[in-house]
Amino acid sequence: MKVFLVGDPGKEGRMDFAGFMEGYSPFFGTEAQPNLPARSTMQVAGLVHPAFLVEIEVTAVRP
Repeated sequence: MKVFLVGDPGKEGRMDFAGFMEGYSPFFGTEAQPNLPARSTMQVAGLVHPAFLVEIEVTAVRP
């Protein structure tokens, strides 16, 4: 999983990693779904659409 976060003007231009984790944590590492994917999270200058703040690229394997 590759996560690209745009800098948040309300956080002096830094990425909102805590906000990302707030949305991520209910889905991974829980009792119901204990698996944690390999993940890299990085700040980028911008994404394809100026209103986008997050882009996630995932490779999944299905048995």
